[in-house]
Amino acid sequence: MRFVQTFWTAGRNPLEHGFGWLRPEFNLMSWALSCLSLREHYDEVALYTDEQGKHVLIDLLHLPYTEVNVVYDEKLCLPQHWAYAKIKTYSLQTKPFLHVDGDVFLPKPISEDVINATLMAQNKETGTEYYRRMMDGILQEATLELPDYIGEALREASIASYNMGVFGGNDLAFIHAYCEEAQNLYESNKAFCSDGNFNLLFEQILFACKVKREHQSVCTIFPMLFNDNGYTVADFCQLCDYEHKGYFHILGGHKRNQGITESLAEALIVHHPDYYRMITALYWGQYPRGLIGGNICVPLMTADIPVTSYIDFLNEAEEDWRSITWEELLETELKCIKGRAMSRYEGKQNSDPVVGLNPHLKCFDVPTTWDAGALQRMRERFLCKPDAPIERIAVIPTLSPKTRREYVLYGVEHQVLELLKKHPMQISELVDKLTSKSEEMRTLWHTEIRILLNEGLLIPFIIN
Repeated sequence: MRFVQTFWTAGRNPLEHGFGWLRPEFNLMSWALSCLSLREHYDEVALYTDEQGKHVLIDLLHLPYTEVNVVYDEKLCLPQHWAYAKIKTYSLQTKPFLHVDGDVFLPKPISEDVINATLMAQNKETGTEYYRRMMDGILQEATLELPDYIGEALREASIASYNMGVFGGNDLAFIHAYCEEAQNLYESNKAFCSDGNFNLLFEQILFACKVKREHQSVCTIFPMLFNDNGYTVADFCQLCDYEHKGYFHILGGHKRNQGITESLAEALIVHHPDYYRMITALYWGQYPRGLIGGNICVPLMTADIPVTSYIDFLNEAEEDWRSITWEELLETELKCIKGRAMSRYEGKQNSDPVVGLNPHLKCFDVPTTWDAGALQRMRERFLCKPDAPIERIAVIPTLSPKTRREYVLYGVEHQVLELLKKHPMQISELVDKLTSKSEEMRTLWHTEIRILLNEGLLIPFIIN
């Protein structure tokens, strides 16, 4: 099966424009992970793009597409009508294909039933008020030109559609006819349907209408129906479970979720660290943990922290971390990510891993001379409760967008770190040293250890 992707920039610079993502670099990380996940399973993955897209994805990032087609320019359509570029790509195919959006990741291959289907899509959708409001805005246009069967579908209580994060099949005749109708629908109405909701009509709804009218069968990756606004983080965007699921699609507003973008970065760090390094090297301002003489370097800080003595501490820490190589920090980062995964499943598995301190961990003891104003500013920085004690702060360097993780330690967590200063130990041994046989207290300590693993202050160790 031939796999294809479409990256149309509409004349916008991909290094500066986020294309719906929180920041531009996350768009590039998404494209990298999408392409690389496809190439892990499939020998033929073609890109359809324009000059700007080729420059970034191919010339700068060297993504391993087996075929690159520079066939579009910025005048293809209005920038907000990005689905039209996908329709054009569908129409150019001369043999069975599956088109995969750049925000779709496939850790596992698609099932053969889907691959061999006459027509396929990600899933069928049930229309709610969400799509109804979108279409009502378009239907208000007096000059709208629609085939009767589409007009009837838009007047139904629930507007049917298909999510086409993945779309294609073996029936090229039907697909080409659908593309021709979509292009005609677009050209007839583009003058007054200028908002982005028009994409929904000429791509997803039109396909559902044509399938129904011609009694076609569509095989979907997900057999269940999803509400048009029902794509949850748990169903499609939980990238921390990258190795355990077969399909991810970061739709719409999820692209602006900071937790999701951070987990996207982590997935790329774990599975394709060289590509993560290439992308972040393009954004020194946002990702200053770069390379000077082969070592890690972050510019010193001046005014982003509310208390001067804490700024001094962080600058001293950064000076010490300069001797860490990128490869060393990558090794630690991978252990941190593994530790976060363990923190989610610890207690559900019959394992008793050895844990130790992050080798780059540094702690700041809050001076007793700080006044109430300084303490309050630090509470605000760490989103603490107004009366929360702040006595010790732990800091580690990371390769992630944050460049460092800072965490306020409480008394019980401080005890865990003090014990592990001597040597790594199994979690059960650590808990034995911290508490009596009380099951309630043992549960409390397990929870605290999971928190420290999740924050990267503790990491799993492999003892030979």
